[in-house]
Amino acid sequence: MRLRGTLILALSWTCLAATMAAAAPPRLAGELDTDSFKALLAAQKGKVVLVNFWATWCVPCREEFPDLSRLQRSLAPRGLRVIGISTDFAGQKAQVEQFLAEMNPSFPNYRRKSGGDEQTFIEAVDPGWGGELPFSVLFAADGRKVKVFSGKRSLADYEKEIAAVLKKGR
Repeated sequence: MRLRGTLILALSWTCLAATMAAAAPPRLAGELDTDSFKALLAAQKGKVVLVNFWATWCVPCREEFPDLSRLQRSLAPRGLRVIGISTDFAGQKAQVEQFLAEMNPSFPNYRRKSGGDEQTFIEAVDPGWGGELPFSVLFAADGRKVKVFSGKRSLADYEKEIAAVLKKGR
């Protein structure tokens, strides 16, 4: 009888640990500087990629974020890959983690690495980017930049532009 009680208790702890692990908040996939941003894009070859730059303090970013998850879920089977990049400062990592836990995105998120040459990073993304948020860049499956979205966009706006790129083929 004692062994049976121990076994039940051990199984209960195992189930609790598995449940807690499954409910763990989404974590940042890492930090990106200019070189690692370029490498991340290169690794997506063959996929249409929407890269969204956001910050926790940016109200329009927070408003459009759920639509990005919807895009990922609905268009991933057709070849879309959404990637989020937080522009929050290094000292705001806890806020970023909490935001991701609340939003539970269906796509990976990174944080732009603090320090270094911010202008070089911005120019690697798009030379015309003035730093406004949200800011998204759509890349074709061959890696070409095909569209820039400055400011908040509706789900319909994103779907229309992405569908056109997906239709042209991978």
